[in-house]
Parts: sequence; structure tokens; C-alpha cells
Amino acid sequence: MEQSPHDTTEVLIVGAGPTGLMMACQLAFHQVSFHIIDKNTTSSQNSGALIVQARTIEIFQQLGIAREAINQGIIADRIDILYNGKKIAGTSIKDIGGNLSQFPFLLMLEQSKTEKLLLKFLEERGCFVERNVQFKRFAEDQNGITTEVIMPGGSGQTIASKYLIGADGSKSAIRNFLNIPFKGITYSKPIFILDCGISEISAGVISFAFSRKSVAGFFPLVDQRWRVDGSFPGRVKKSNTITLETVTKGLQHWNNMNFKLHDTEWFSVSHSQQKYALTIRIGNCFLAGDSAHVNTPVGAQGMNAGLQDAHNLAWKLAFVLKQKAKPELLDSYSTERLGITKGFARYADAIFRLVTSTNIAVKLFRTFALKVYFKRIFPKLENKEKLRLRFFKSISQIDIHYKQAFASYKDSEKLFLCGALKPGYRLPYVDFIYDNINTNSHQILNASGFTLLVLAEELTPEIKSISEKYKLRAIVLKHLSGTDKIYKSLGITNTGYYLIRPDMYIELRSATLETGNLNRFFKKVRN
Repeated sequence: MEQSPHDTTEVLIVGAGPTGLMMACQLAFHQVSFHIIDKNTTSSQNSGALIVQARTIEIFQQLGIAREAINQGIIADRIDILYNGKKIAGTSIKDIGGNLSQFPFLLMLEQSKTEKLLLKFLEERGCFVERNVQFKRFAEDQNGITTEVIMPGGSGQTIASKYLIGADGSKSAIRNFLNIPFKGITYSKPIFILDCGISEISAGVISFAFSRKSVAGFFPLVDQRWRVDGSFPGRVKKSNTITLETVTKGLQHWNNMNFKLHDTEWFSVSHSQQKYALTIRIGNCFLAGDSAHVNTPVGAQGMNAGLQDAHNLAWKLAFVLKQKAKPELLDSYSTERLGITKGFARYADAIFRLVTSTNIAVKLFRTFALKVYFKRIFPKLENKEKLRLRFFKSISQIDIHYKQAFASYKDSEKLFLCGALKPGYRLPYVDFIYDNINTNSHQILNASGFTLLVLAEELTPEIKSISEKYKLRAIVLKHLSGTDKIYKSLGITNTGYYLIRPDMYIELRSATLETGNLNRFFKKVRN
């Protein structure tokens, strides 16, 4: 879908970081016209947001870029814990997600490469980012949104759109223009980030080193390069006095490690934030990514959450713009995504304070209690499958679920097998065989529309009629030896169906072929 060359479009995206680019890719995928502008002259040139989680790679798979992303990154083999320079614990994390995802691992992929992949996707579809364009102001009325921007040469221009997406980062001009409070904290203790070469460090291994003075993380990059994140000793307090030399000379001493840093490519000192916007929608203007929420580095959740913001919102915008759904569908974006950010903030704040604090009591706890934990408990991840899967679910974002936005019905839970996922959850990943073909529950989904998985011998006339009326991809899965696994995973013993959204989330389910709930849902949502 080519972008409109004029100053009128359906969606204007402000900000071309990972979130803005994902929004543009999703809109291009759904054949919605858009403009995407950015005040910067180039895309990211460093590792930035490094870890790409499984849920994000599943979204990449829908776009057809997952394999290229994996080929350009590194799948981490294991995590090692070091105390005072000596390894005290470790566990393998290769395929830690078991059968929970097609991508059961942590992918180290530099933000610069993530952005290039998304830019390539856009360019192959005749789309581009308009750079060095500055947002100035916008106004919204019943006819739409008119946005004033400053072009590279300094001249003013207006862009008319139906919707405006603020994906312009933690200092969002869109959020500030709307006077939306950004609640949370900026941590007083600075942290550093370094892209460099390191000798004497095990390749393919994520290492976390801690001592009474400091905590540092070492993350493998391609070409034998490394990303290092770390905190400073208590005496280093002001970020504006910290130089690269401070880190290169102090890092080994702070953590009692023996290595050599070389070929530094990027060095940054900052104060982490944990903040979220009190609302992520006003009128037809939406916030996504860092404009809506900023996370500490803990758990590598920030960029991944932003990419999922875009994935959540884009298909809803496409449905409304193409008159496949009522505008009320867009209300679910705020309901679903804002709650996710608030929930994670509490957890991330506690962990970040623990690993960076220079308070004497916290330092003692970090030194001794964590040492005992890592030596005695952490190694159990190696052999305890339930613990490994729980850890993967929490970090990979595949366990994120939503409250139903259109709860106009109730299913008969007693008809489902125990453990079957309810509406609001991501459809579980299940490998199975059908018609002598190896496939999986995600591969058969329609990424641009709803999919109706019918677990029965054939479509009933009623289900066939609804599928044709609402243009659903209806897939019949007979109960055979090759499909028994997916029947059990979905909790179906006899017949039933699942309605799946374009973003792989379960909208409704039935353990019978009765279509009353299906009809009620589409009458409520569709025009």
C-alpha cells in the first residue's frame, strides 16, 4: 500500500522509533494510508533496546520478517551469575520456552537492526519516513485532525488525517501538547550503557555480575561485540561528571572482574525512568510506546510493549476505517494496553531499586541474600520445567491477557477441559498435523481479519452463513490423531469453536456449535 504523496491521509504517525515503525508496518499490512514523520535525521545507530521477546517475534512472523530478525541477532545460550568476579550460578536458557511459542528463546537484536528490518518492510511497499520534520501543534474537530509541522527547510505545512498516533518517545510532544500527566519516577542513581568489544568473556552467554559496589549486565552481540549495562558505586552520583574513562577504568574494579574493553562504539549515561501516561487516548489521538509508558531496563519489556501497542491498535484502526467495525472498537485499546503498563511498573520498580540502590541495608541484602538465592535456588531452573516455563511466560510477554472489551455473553466453562484458556488470552501455540501437513495454531490464523477455528467434522449451515456474512476465515479441524493435541489444548472434548482476533487473541469460545454468542458479538461490533 503506497503512502499518499499529499498532505491528506488516514493516519498520521509522529515518531519513527520501533513503535512508530511497527505502527506504519501494520497499517501498510492492512492497506491503510498513513504518513510517518520524525524530527531526527536518521534512525537509531546503536544497540538501544536490545532483547526481542518471543511475543514480538510472533508479530514479526505475521509480517514475514521473523527469520531475518533471528538471522541478524544472537539467541542467548545461557545466563551466568557472577559474584565478585566468580561464577556462582548459571542456567541454560536456549529453548527455555519449551512448546509455549514457536520462538522459545531470548533474541539479542540491536535496536538499530530492528528499525532497519521495519524500514525495509516499509520500503518494499513504497512507504518511507519523512525525516527532519518537527511536530508543532494539532487541532481536532468533527471533520478530523489538522496537524501543523515544520518541514526540513523551515517552512510550515499542515497534514489532515482522521487519526493521530503519538509514538514520539518519553519526551513526547504529542503527550505534552495534550497536557496528559506522565506519572512515575526518574531514578536518582545514573546507569551506563556501553557497546564495545570485550576479551575474556564467554560468547553467547548473558552474564550478570554483582558486588557490594555495583551491578552490571553483559549481553552478547554479533561479531564478538558486547552490550554492557551497569550501575555505579555510591560515590559516583552525578551523570554529567561521568565519562567513558570513568567506566572503562572502574568497571573491572567495581565488579572484581578481569577483562579488557576495546573498540567502544556507543556510550551513554542516563537516569532510568518508570512512568506511564494517565490516559493514552484523547479523541482520535492515541499514544503508544515510550510516549505512553517508559520502563526501566529490568526484564527488557519497554520496546516490546511498545511494539505490541502498535499491533493492538493498528488492526482496530483498519477495521474502523474500512467500516468493518464501529468506532467503539477503538475504546478497547486504552482498556487493554494501559492496564498492562501499570501492572508491570510495580514489579520493575522493585527489582530496579534492588539492583541499583547504594543504601547500605539494600547493598547488604543484595550482597548476601541474593548470593544465597542465586547459589541455591537459581540453578533449579535448569531441571525444574515448571519454573523455567513460568520464567519464560513472565518475561516473553506471551502471558499478557486482557479483560473482555465486549463482554456480551458468557460461555459454559464447565464444558471445557480444565486449563483451557479463556477469552482475552493469546491463542496457545500448538504444533499439529492436518491433512498430512505439519502446521501450528498460529500459522493457520488470518493476520488481517478474524479467524474462526471450528473443531468439528464440518461447518454447520449457521456457522457457514456467519463466516460468509462477516468474511471470517473459517477453518475446520476434525478430531483426528494429528489434531488431538490442539483439541486438548483448547479444552474441547467433542465439538466447539474459537474466534481469534487478528492479533492472535481469543475473542470468544464455545464448547458447542451453537452460534448465539457469535451473532451477538458481531452485531455489537460490526457496522
